[in-house]
Amino acid sequence: LQQTASSRLGFSPKRTMQVAQKLYEAGNISYMRTDSVNLNEDVIKKISGLVKKEYGAEYAEERRYKTKSKNAQEAHEAIRPTHARTASAGANPDEKKLYGLIRARAVTSQMTAAKTMRTQVVFVADKDIPNFHAHGTRILFPGWMVADPYAKQEDVILPKITQKEPVTVHDITSEGKETEPPRRYSEAGLVKELEKRGIGRPSTYAAIIQ
Repeated sequence: LQQTASSRLGFSPKRTMQVAQKLYEAGNISYMRTDSVNLNEDVIKKISGLVKKEYGAEYAEERRYKTKSKNAQEAHEAIRPTHARTASAGANPDEKKLYGLIRARAVTSQMTAAKTMRTQVVFVADKDIPNFHAHGTRILFPGWMVADPYAKQEDVILPKITQKEPVTVHDITSEGKETEPPRRYSEAGLVKELEKRGIGRPSTYAAIIQ
């Protein structure tokens, strides 16, 4: 939650936990200071039913997850909306954004996999101009992505085109590229590294980073 809220919403881990606390106190989400990935069976059935109703049976697939962390404390359920059918909740824009993220993740956790194809398109101009290449993904079946459209923005989605199909050039620009040093850690990156190394807990990441 902290990593995705940082990368998608620009929230610091501290801000994320403060907003989540408000959502929890208002009864909109389950307890948020947990690293559990488990949902109880009743919730899984309800989310699966919701997916079938909103997107169709071909998009529903009941899933049960196991944590990869050796020192995970799973006294609580995974973070989820109290009622998955509630599409929007929260008293202000921050709460509404974070609730939307939590709900999208809970719903997509019980959906079929997306089928994608990593590919490249080669554009041939003429014999005096080098070929141009576009690298990206073709979506063959959207699966869980229909409930989380933002996920598509994290990759280059290429359209379906046929071999030797003519294309029209709309604009050409050139830009210089220089080798740059490794990027500094974002707060999401720091949380990921803490998690990977087994340092701290989800309840302490915000305090550590601060």
